[in-house]
Amino acid sequence: MGVRFEPDAVAIVYDHDRQTLLERPRYTVEQAGPQFRIRIQYDLPQRPGGARVAGAFGAIVLEAAPGGRLRAASHNLIDARTGSARMRIAGDPAFAALSLTRCRRATDAGGIEELRGRSAL
Repeated sequence: MGVRFEPDAVAIVYDHDRQTLLERPRYTVEQAGPQFRIRIQYDLPQRPGGARVAGAFGAIVLEAAPGGRLRAASHNLIDARTGSARMRIAGDPAFAALSLTRCRRATDAGGIEELRGRSAL
């Protein structure tokens, strides 16, 4: 199993199955180099009967961890219309899904290398 950081999606890949986690992510490098930090911003889905204008988005910050790992450092849900923000702390599924350990087939299944070049910076 691996995670692919693609231009149009962040997806989990297992064998030939692919499940999209985040659609249309926007990647920003917050810190380059061996101890990198990358912010992934994504729009929250609009629910039927919800707000007519999209404004809420999520932001996950991933960073390098010891041993070639990748870990989620923060995950916030933000409503740009009101300025309110919610920080996920306990039981956040994004932390579990995006805290990764490099495996022997990391380049086949996805991994840290795929984050390189995703940001405009």
